[in-house]
Amino acid sequence: MTKKHSYTNPEDKFDAAYVEAQVTKGKKYYDKDGWEISPPISDRECIYRCLENCINLAGLDRVQVMRLMEDFKTKKTEFIRNEEYPVL
Repeated sequence: MTKKHSYTNPEDKFDAAYVEAQVTKGKKYYDKDGWEISPPISDRECIYRCLENCINLAGLDRVQVMRLMEDFKTKKTEFIRNEEYPVL
């Protein structure tokens, strides 16, 4: 005895064309599970990004942070991301 049902599997009709994806040019890097990750950055760029993020941090001297940023200024690693949705 077979019963018919009205259930339809949504995966059969799922269109993933609109899903956000990272666009990477050049060499690609992957983690241990096979997911694409951002390329590594230099220590100097890491320090610069940290300073850039704390310019307006309470308790720090803005002039001193700006001077340190000038000392550690370097070319940023290019990272292209889909800007359809804002970064949270």
